[in-house]
Amino acid sequence: MKVRLLGTGAIYSKYNCASELIDEKILIDVGNGVLKELRKINYDLTKLKMIIITHLHADHYADLPALVLNLDVEESLEPIYIVGPKELKNNLIQLCHIYYGDFFDEFIKEKLKFIEVLPETVAIDEWKEHNIVVQKVNHYNIESYGYIINHKLGITGDTCLCKEVLKIFENSEVIITDISMIKGTKYHMGIDDIETIRKAYENKIIATHLRDDTREELQKESLKNVIIPEDGVEIIV
Repeated sequence: MKVRLLGTGAIYSKYNCASELIDEKILIDVGNGVLKELRKINYDLTKLKMIIITHLHADHYADLPALVLNLDVEESLEPIYIVGPKELKNNLIQLCHIYYGDFFDEFIKEKLKFIEVLPETVAIDEWKEHNIVVQKVNHYNIESYGYIINHKLGITGDTCLCKEVLKIFENSEVIITDISMIKGTKYHMGIDDIETIRKAYENKIIATHLRDDTREELQKESLKNVIIPEDGVEIIV
């Protein structure tokens, strides 16, 4: 699989918000800066087949209305699956109404095929090209979901250290993981949590959702098997 890190930062960072493009077909999260990064790399939006929103905090889908605007002008665009928690569809429609009135109602109805993720959801079966397993994680007070793609690539989304996120490490080879903090909290994992995980698992870890001070500290520590990418970097897994 080809993975491009469109954003690797947290909302407090100078980097784009955390987002990944998988095989040029699956877009994971659309936070601040992600649309501009897609434009910088001259990404062909007609290749997009699925958008996954891990949870409904603004830094994970704030650019989604603007992405809708850009998709709408693509004449050869095929319908796109959009995956996320149950309020995603209503939230997107309301945001589009705030920004643009009802201009995109028809586009949303015709071109976006919503797949609602619930705590009991096990997998995304509607699109067979990739095997996508769903894993609920613990982001304290909001439904948040991680994903395992093709039994190989794990994506934690925002999470604290919990038994659920360990399942992603157990069932993936490469993990794109939240390391927001120097010291983990009930909202986000920290460098200390990754140190704990590394004692039990030997996965290759790709750090994301980094605060700038956390990035600097990780670079100083040079942890084995932990990659600290820049925005726009492409990795083959």
